[in-house]
Amino acid sequence: MRIAVIAANGRSGQAFVKHALAEGHIVRAGVHNVTKIPINHDNLTTVPCDASKSSDVRTLIEEQDAVVSFIGHVKDSLPDIQTQSIKTVIEVMQERGMKRIVSLTGTGVRLPGDKITFTDRLLNAAISLIDPARVKDGQDHFTCLRQSDLDWTVLRVLKLQNTPPVGYHLREHGPTKAYVSREDVASAALTVLEQGSFIRQAPILSK
Repeated sequence: MRIAVIAANGRSGQAFVKHALAEGHIVRAGVHNVTKIPINHDNLTTVPCDASKSSDVRTLIEEQDAVVSFIGHVKDSLPDIQTQSIKTVIEVMQERGMKRIVSLTGTGVRLPGDKITFTDRLLNAAISLIDPARVKDGQDHFTCLRQSDLDWTVLRVLKLQNTPPVGYHLREHGPTKAYVSREDVASAALTVLEQGSFIRQAPILSK
């Protein structure tokens, strides 16, 4: 599969790129504010990409089979960076006739039937007080995808960690796993792509 990765220079993005390459996929890595990522592979191409710019996204996704987005909030990023970027990606994908996209966001995106743990409620309440724009951005980004005609999957996680993979289950409504390895996120994103599963759903990485 030919996979375009947005925010491939982030920690989750790099974990996914390594995992996808190890499984034999061809990866075009979109990077922002850097020239490359510390991964060398014959099936990897690095492309400068500001996902809020249509021209950059067109270059990144040209002739690709699917898109994976790891856009998140970092220091000095815009409060609505996820929403702005996903709007651009949706527009360009529709323009190019592409359908499949996987995106990562937080469990601040709530859906009817979700099994919300005490830890999830506590941490999301804290984030909502400290940085409400961040939570709203994740929610708005999800709404944009849900209202599109794309074959989207939104993976929801509570708190990411740079730890070895420990295993997970993808469940439509959880319950939430408190701490999730970025390696497990990479595995989950590739699994739903390869299996064509959870289309137009937002599963939670669960115990």
